[in-house]
Amino acid sequence: MKQVSVEGFIEKLDCEVYPITIVKFLLNKRRILSYFSKAADKNFRSSEFKVDPEGCEICRDKAPEGLLCRQHTSIQRVVNANNVAFDLDTNTFFFKNEIFRMIGKRLVIVYCPHPKLITGEITDQKARRVKPLTIEDELLENFPSYEIVREFLSSSLLDQNMRCWFNNEFSIVTLPEDRNWSNWCLVANK
Repeated sequence: MKQVSVEGFIEKLDCEVYPITIVKFLLNKRRILSYFSKAADKNFRSSEFKVDPEGCEICRDKAPEGLLCRQHTSIQRVVNANNVAFDLDTNTFFFKNEIFRMIGKRLVIVYCPHPKLITGEITDQKARRVKPLTIEDELLENFPSYEIVREFLSSSLLDQNMRCWFNNEFSIVTLPEDRNWSNWCLVANK
């Protein structure tokens, strides 16, 4: 099986995206697109989070450490990014651990936790894990406007075995299934 390095792909793309974010998109494309579809429903209820972390209790608790809560970390990354990737197939942006898109007045962010954080047994559910967050805020009126946008086609990646670092022992390799998702396997790093 010929494997394509996601790290190499991102290096050529020249943007600030973590390799696991691309892999998680390929593993969860159908699910991620369903988050966007749900946010388009006029009856969908967005989270209580706003762009400004000022009113967030968890952020206040983490302030002495110079940190924000997980959700506001993602929101601030997305709002303040300047070098993003953009999938022309799905009109979706990528930055660091975040996959995101504006749906009307709602910003949908899908956070992709790195699998090195997995504790216990490695399962399909843990390897594919993503966390969606949808916010509505008047501060998002003219969003997004990025200085550097690097375009790519996810459909071309879904046809290949894409590989990236998973943890100290393994790399994860996507196994193409169809145009909306991939399966995966682990290969030893040594």
